Amino acid sequence: MNAVTNIMAGDGDDAFRASVVGASEVAALFDCHPWLTHFELWNRKAGKLATPEFNAIGANGVPENERAYWGVVLEPAIIQGAKERWGYTDREQVGHLDNGAGLGGHPDRRVICPERGPGILETKMVDWLEVKKWEGEPPLNYLLQNQTYVGLDGVTWGDLIVLVGGNKLERFQFEFRPKLYAEIEKRAAAFWASVKAGKSPKPDYSRDRSALGEIYHTADQTTIDLRHDNRATHLACEYLEAVERKKAATAHVDALQAELLDKIGASTFAMVEGYSVKVPTVAGQPDKEITPAMVGQVIKGRAPHRRFYIKEMAA
Repeated sequence: MNAVTNIMAGDGDDAFRASVVGASEVAALFDCHPWLTHFELWNRKAGKLATPEFNAIGANGVPENERAYWGVVLEPAIIQGAKERWGYTDREQVGHLDNGAGLGGHPDRRVICPERGPGILETKMVDWLEVKKWEGEPPLNYLLQNQTYVGLDGVTWGDLIVLVGGNKLERFQFEFRPKLYAEIEKRAAAFWASVKAGKSPKPDYSRDRSALGEIYHTADQTTIDLRHDNRATHLACEYLEAVERKKAATAHVDALQAELLDKIGASTFAMVEGYSVKVPTVAGQPDKEITPAMVGQVIKGRAPHRRFYIKEMAA
């Protein structure tokens, strides 16, 4: 049974996030989350990996994730713009929504549409180049988040309001898809059953290097015998071959840049048949003495250097 709960942000909110698969995390259960794998999500909820603080501000006052920070800062303005343009009005806001079985989240705004009645608004701030990749339809992870909120709230629609490039507001309208929401609930239930049973999903080795590094961050000075593990032998061999290929590729890139630079000389732009070539100067930085407590120490500067931008032109 779905539940609507009013809570204040803080420790209670942290506990809630830890107890549910959040709407923004659901895509990991479908292996289509751009930043979070099923394996990492499992280890977060199992308490083996720390969950990054959303919208965290560093000790220097600078956001750790600028995109998340500005998304939160601009969310009220995006919602206000949507209300003015499409006539939404607010209904009761809540701390979170959950289904009582480990699926939940914090919708951006619960609203009423003059034509469709109660529904959900989700806001995003997206670059122009990213929106071009959508080809008219937001990515699946956004649809899954949308349908999770709509299902949890028991309404019939959810709209995605996207501020594109900081200056264009677009709306994507979605009706509730009961079969998809049922699959979301099914996968969330199976996920928590696996956590309870201690059965972790297999890592995605192309994406989970960082998560595995955090889990196994401390060595215990023991020795494991993998001499009869053929896969381990293959991995060790392939790793060394890959390192050599990387070295060769890096050396080849350096040589290609050097030859191009010899042809381009001091120019910033080069006219090359079929290619756009730009080699601007990146300004150097002088040595800088830092903080009274560290008098005498110097942060080394950086000499000016050239940066290559080469792109194949469309035929």
